[in-house]
Amino acid sequence: MKIEEIKTRLEAEGYSVMLLKDASLTVGQDDGYDKELGLKMLKNAFGVELKSDLIVADYAIGQIPIEKEFKTIEEFLKFVRQVFPLEG
Repeated sequence: MKIEEIKTRLEAEGYSVMLLKDASLTVGQDDGYDKELGLKMLKNAFGVELKSDLIVADYAIGQIPIEKEFKTIEEFLKFVRQVFPLEG
C-alpha cells in the first residue's frame, strides 16, 4: 500500500489532500486560499500516515489527540466518510 494510492482515493471521494515532505497526508475540506500566507486552507483537517502495514489517522476531538489505525483502505474510507463527512 502506498500513500499516493490513499491520496488518490481520498481525492476521488471529494476531499482536499496535501502530500507532505515526510510522505504523510493532510486531508480536509477545501476552505479557500489565504493569499497573505500563500496557503490552501482546510477545515475539518486530519493527518494520515503509513506505519508498517497500517493506515494511521491523526485527529483531535477538542484538544484530545486521537490516533486510529486501519488495516485496509476500505476500512479507512468508511471511517473518513462517517467522522469527516463532506458538506454540501
